[in-house]
Amino acid sequence: MDGAIRFNADILSQFLKTIYRGFDTENGIEGAMWREVLRVINEGTVEGLAKAKTPPTHEEDFYRALRHSNEVFAAFKVHTMGKEMAAKLYDADGKLKPFSKWVEDVRSISSHQVGSWLKTEYDTAVIRAHAAADWKEFERNKDILPNLRWMPTTSKEPERNHRVYWKMKLTLPVDDPFWNEHHPGDRWNCKCSLEATDAPVVRPKDMEPTKPQRGLENNPGKDGHTFSDNHPYFPKGCGSCPFNKGFKNKMGTFFRNEKKHCYECGKIDSNLPTEKKEKRQKEYLSYKENPQYKDVVLDPVSNGLKATHVEHNIDKKKGWYETTTQNVACKNGHKVILEKEDHSILNHKNTEGTWDDMLFEIAAAETGTDNNIRRALKHCASKPNADVAVVFYPNDNFDEETFERGFAKFNGLKGTSQYRLFKRIYCVGKDKILLTKKPE
Repeated sequence: MDGAIRFNADILSQFLKTIYRGFDTENGIEGAMWREVLRVINEGTVEGLAKAKTPPTHEEDFYRALRHSNEVFAAFKVHTMGKEMAAKLYDADGKLKPFSKWVEDVRSISSHQVGSWLKTEYDTAVIRAHAAADWKEFERNKDILPNLRWMPTTSKEPERNHRVYWKMKLTLPVDDPFWNEHHPGDRWNCKCSLEATDAPVVRPKDMEPTKPQRGLENNPGKDGHTFSDNHPYFPKGCGSCPFNKGFKNKMGTFFRNEKKHCYECGKIDSNLPTEKKEKRQKEYLSYKENPQYKDVVLDPVSNGLKATHVEHNIDKKKGWYETTTQNVACKNGHKVILEKEDHSILNHKNTEGTWDDMLFEIAAAETGTDNNIRRALKHCASKPNADVAVVFYPNDNFDEETFERGFAKFNGLKGTSQYRLFKRIYCVGKDKILLTKKPE
């Protein structure tokens, strides 16, 4: 891929529209843009590996590490780009700008991020993948060729910071700690190289190593990371990471004195776009834009979704049963929509709405006895086509053994009109899901 990189302009256009519609750039990574950026960086990596004299064809762990590091890098790049663009959505008076005006205002961001900067990142991925593959070869042959010599650049405009290395014919052992942070590719668009040799070590006493540029301090041949996690796209530490969400998580990070480990962090991995997350994001935007729904929330941690139809009747006295159940479910990654209630048909029984796209009903277990549980399940079964029964415990009196006795009594109604085989039964407290049951 010489010259200009291939970038899908339609994806940029859709990315802009998605942000303008209300995409949560603070907590989310837009999937289509992430995949396109990742594709470009991965293509650079593949090209660089192909240029190596002896590509490490059988080192799957090495390839996997490079691919994953590119995924994480692309995630932080897209997150940074989205935040910078979203920051320009409103004018000085706090009013949303017209779309065309905003697009013009963020043009410099988009032209850099998916233009010149992405081209530089692609070129650097080529260089560093090539260097990483060569490094694997150096390590394999170090018994025969124990040292590495810094060779002159092939660039038409030589990188002056590295000139000192090739002029002094710097030659150091493969295992020398110098190579951990200093090596060809530790500056953007560097075109220097290393050569394996059995020539003697050359280490001038007055040598002052040049400082690598941010994001290029690591040796990708050793750690399998195309870029370091010190790149400006990345957070300064775990406490400022956009994916280390919640006060509890951040305080835990502080007290554990965690060192930044972006490429090994499960919290970042869990925020990488998936089909499920992208579907949920589209659903969120759809409800958000629909005036028939209110209280639309997409949980940034669990990816849970909640919304309430404006014609859903919430009882003033016990309506908190519904809203609390909905909040707990959303917090735990479920999609719970309280739907419109139709009272125009005589004796029509409305369900609460949908729980993960299945009709559901809530019943309270205020006393928590086995008979109380039986009655609650009977109530849920009385609603037509309800596949999910939710037993809410407003008094924090849940006991699993008692529930199972009540459930057994409800099962005793099999063969009658009062029984229904639910697909799911949830026992919910004020702040958590207490039990999930799949009846058989």
